[in-house]
Order: sequence, then C-alpha cells, then structure tokens
Amino acid sequence: MQCYVCDGNMTQVHKDVETTWKGKTVVFKGINVYVCDSCGEEAYEPDDVKAMQYFIEGAIKKNEYPEIMNVEEVADFFRVSNQTIYNMLRAGKLPAVKVGREWRFPRDKIKAMVFEQGQEEQRVELVARDSGDGLSKKDADIISRHLSDM
Repeated sequence: MQCYVCDGNMTQVHKDVETTWKGKTVVFKGINVYVCDSCGEEAYEPDDVKAMQYFIEGAIKKNEYPEIMNVEEVADFFRVSNQTIYNMLRAGKLPAVKVGREWRFPRDKIKAMVFEQGQEEQRVELVARDSGDGLSKKDADIISRHLSDM
C-alpha cells in the first residue's frame, strides 16, 4: 500500500489506537494500522473505522437520560428540534414544570407518553385540493387506493 501523503511504502502493524471524542478518551487495542515508513502517516481499514465509530457512539453517547430532563434532552429523545419542544409545551402536549426560566421534564412521564402514543391507533387523513377542473384521474386513483388500505 502506498502512502496517500508522500507516496512512501506503508507497513501493516498491530497497535493500540487512542482517540478522543467529546472530551472522553477511548483506547482500542490491537487494531490493524498501516504506517508510512517515510512520513509516519497512519491509515485504517474502513471496516475498522466504522466499528470504532459505532462503538464510540454506542458507549459514550448512550441514550440514558437523567431523571429530570431539559429541553435539549427531550428534543434529542424525540429526535426533533428544540423549537418543536417549545411548540409542544405551548400546546400543552408535554408534562413539564418551569423552574425559573427553564423547563424541566420528568423522564418517566416522557417515556410513558411515547409508549402510550405508540399503542393507540393513529388517525390518518387525506386532503386533496381542487384546482377548479376537478380532481385528476391520477389523484382520484391515489386517494381511492389509500382509502381502501385504511
């Protein structure tokens, strides 16, 4: 294998790889690394890089939320923006308490809310607009197909 920096020869070695992610240090032992004999540049197998990234995201960024969550944590939990959480608060759709200027959410009630919604049958609506010429045959067929699936 040739070095992509200096075109020198790269030799495969087994070594411990230390990396830092969001202030946490992780050491992977015995990783296959290609090291350039000339400049010392290191290269990794794509599968090894994917495995290291997967491990780091799973181990360090685990989805264990504190008992009392803030807006950012709830947004992360629902995978939505902070603004969506504020909109849900304004609409009264989230259990929360305001402490000073900050909103706080009990984790157990947020999780219960997700599981309750998942077990209910969700209502689906179809909306079509008439441009003045009536619905096209294509639009009517699509609506009929969706209505028959309901």
